[in-house]
Amino acid sequence: MPERPPAPPPLRFLFFGAGAVGSLLGARLAKEGSEVTLVGRQPHVEAVTRDGVRMVTAGKISNQSVRAARPSIAEAGGPFDYVFLTVKGYDTFDAIEQLQPVLRPGTILGSFQNGVGNEEAISAALPEQALLAGSLTVPVSLDEPGTIKLHSRRGGVALAPVSPEVNVAPLVRKLRAAGFKSRRYTDFRAMKWSKLLFNILGNAQSAILDLPPSHVFADSELFRYERAAFREAVAVMDRMHLNVVALPGLPAPLLRRAMSLPSLLAQMMLEPRLGGARGSKMPRCGGI
Repeated sequence: MPERPPAPPPLRFLFFGAGAVGSLLGARLAKEGSEVTLVGRQPHVEAVTRDGVRMVTAGKISNQSVRAARPSIAEAGGPFDYVFLTVKGYDTFDAIEQLQPVLRPGTILGSFQNGVGNEEAISAALPEQALLAGSLTVPVSLDEPGTIKLHSRRGGVALAPVSPEVNVAPLVRKLRAAGFKSRRYTDFRAMKWSKLLFNILGNAQSAILDLPPSHVFADSELFRYERAAFREAVAVMDRMHLNVVALPGLPAPLLRRAMSLPSLLAQMMLEPRLGGARGSKMPRCGGI
């Protein structure tokens, strides 16, 4: 009988700025068999090195080890098939500088950052770099060093190429194998702006007033401001000729239609759904 061809080597992932988002993605990919390195803040990587990534889901706790957790790129090693940025947008340019040693030919860089404009900034700074955009729609927080909490089982991962030569289909399959609902998109701007529509809701007012998002959505005056901000973002998308697209767990087109209704009617329809969509997750000000 002919011998079976050897199994391909595991894919190697680096998550830079690994807080809640990077740790969740990395832990599940590691469980699936990929080699994962997390680079993040010292207390977090020390806890992960000692105990693995501790995941809390609906009161159940699991631990997942990763190949390495390091406080700096200099200690990360390599080479890597994928390098994912999970830092805040204001740290993008500094992160690009630090990542130069690990961005080698064949490495795909991914922006798993909230907000818009990060991919354009990266492309301008690294015009030859293969780049993709990613959005995690699972509500997750870093409760303490080494411990992440999933606030809902909804959501998944959205992926889109930024560079025309990048094929995201293999990564979509890999993330599905790791337990994520994963979907491919053709327009990364439409994908990121559609995610922004949800990031707008229950964020600014919740942080300013120190109220859970559910309280904001339940108050008619506060909801009126939430609706106004949402509709303003949709108007910008319309001017940019960007489609509002559904993301895993986030039905943005349906939300757009509901928000076009009078404010009180929209609140009656959406408050029960929006109040529970984020679970108990509060906005985070600062940090990774």
